[in-house]
Amino acid sequence: MADATSLDKPLRAAEDVGVVRPRRVLVAASLATGMCVIDISIVNVAIPAIRADLRAGLPMMQLVVDAYVVVMAGLVLAGAALVGRYGAVAMFRLGVAVFGTTSVLCGLAPDGPALVAARVLQGLGGVLLTPATLVMLTDTYPDGEQRAKAMSVWAMVAGSPAAFGPVLGGALVTAVGWRSIFLVNVPAVVAILWLSSRNMPRGRASATRQPQDWPGQLLAVVALGGLALALTEGRELGWTSALPAAATATAVLALGAFVVRQRRCAHPMIPGDLLRAPGFRSFAVLGLLLFAGYYGLVFSVSVFLQQVRGYGPVTTGVCFLASALPITLMPLVAGRVHARLGAPRVLGIGALLTLLGGVVLTVVGGDAPVGTCGGLFFIGLGFGLVTVPQITLTLANVPPHRSAIAAGLMSAGRSTGTTIGVALLGGLQAGPGITAPAFAAVVIYLLMALALGVGSRALPAAAPA
Repeated sequence: MADATSLDKPLRAAEDVGVVRPRRVLVAASLATGMCVIDISIVNVAIPAIRADLRAGLPMMQLVVDAYVVVMAGLVLAGAALVGRYGAVAMFRLGVAVFGTTSVLCGLAPDGPALVAARVLQGLGGVLLTPATLVMLTDTYPDGEQRAKAMSVWAMVAGSPAAFGPVLGGALVTAVGWRSIFLVNVPAVVAILWLSSRNMPRGRASATRQPQDWPGQLLAVVALGGLALALTEGRELGWTSALPAAATATAVLALGAFVVRQRRCAHPMIPGDLLRAPGFRSFAVLGLLLFAGYYGLVFSVSVFLQQVRGYGPVTTGVCFLASALPITLMPLVAGRVHARLGAPRVLGIGALLTLLGGVVLTVVGGDAPVGTCGGLFFIGLGFGLVTVPQITLTLANVPPHRSAIAAGLMSAGRSTGTTIGVALLGGLQAGPGITAPAFAAVVIYLLMALALGVGSRALPAAAPA
């Protein structure tokens, strides 16, 4: 890992609580995030084995997949509030412990309902880990250039499970059994807890004890959870079915009440100074659009390859290596060129590459495997380049004591973008081609470019690069 030593210079914590070891923080944060990410993709390949062993129906298996995603999307803002109140490191350790314990419960589940319940609890661990990880890295690397390098390493390690999770899951299921995909988290949890036992940063907001907006947090949970539930179940059951319709209505009402609450509350969950931070809203929306476009295409192209072209899971997985490999490796490139070109330019190059990939998929993606793989390759290049500068620019001008809720909002946007993309683009997949979902992705990437332009204009002249 090039420049590793520059990321591991011991530094004195902000409040003189001892020496912080940046590499220890970076490794722990990367492993923890990767562990959370892999449990989204690795479960999909094990569904047939789980269903046969537990004698569960397909709706129960859909809950096994969706329960984790819905909890992560719905509660991440509440998790960010806890991180801001009690400190990133404390919540990070708690989240890791909860994730490890519930992974064991998943691996030992005797039936479908028990597995779904364990997956819900597993999501609670991820809810604490996600914002805590970004706050820890922000506190550990206050220098913009060093932070970009650290984020590039974190993005590479954290993105690898998304790329190779299905391959690992298939190997574990075949060699050991489906329970191993959950139990494999245990040694990782032990290693992460050991790494985080000392030499960690003390969160800047840990001493801040402002009154908590509990009604606002509850409304945010209901709104985000209702939206995630409506999108995941609407895709399977139909948008006019009772459950998706009720979830949509609940989400809309909760969102309206949340907006009113934030305007009238003395200490709102989403403070005004955070929303006024230069470029914050635009770059957070950019992240939502990035994930909506990519994961919506992943779902649509996967259906196309298997149901139209007749590819098996392994062949389909090989096709997706065209995007998975660039997504894994390009964050390192982004980290290296960050100081030379600046984050906005790197972000712009990445946005153009994703747009090019969407156009290739629209024009020739449905005609031949080389067209499909070519489009996925350019999208993977762009996605990998955008990840690091999107994070750094979103958090660059946020007030330090708002870093936890800022990280939570960014994570909530990415999770929501994933569910929106899968629901919308997946619903467009029909017939012998992928023109409709690919064209929708092009529109999303154009909106992403627009968000980049608006956000870049809002940055101050001396904004961190």
